[in-house]
Amino acid sequence: MVKLRQSEVSWREIDGEMVVLDLKTSKYLTTNATGTAMLKLLVEERTPDDLARALATTFEVDSATAQRDVAAFLDDLSARGLLVGQ
Repeated sequence: MVKLRQSEVSWREIDGEMVVLDLKTSKYLTTNATGTAMLKLLVEERTPDDLARALATTFEVDSATAQRDVAAFLDDLSARGLLVGQ
């Protein structure tokens, strides 16, 4: 189960894209519509499979693509220190 780190993180949705500011490092992250959908889900604990199913359903992509995209997205968030519970 993973979740977006809540402490020292601020985010705002602007025109369907998410802008995330890590207040700890003063670094920004912007996402497209797909990343925005996943970040909204990550406000609560989710499994990678939960995210992949939501991605496949919402954006009508096949399961393998959704799983690959979720893994890459979570790896990026983890490398930035934005996830807890991994």
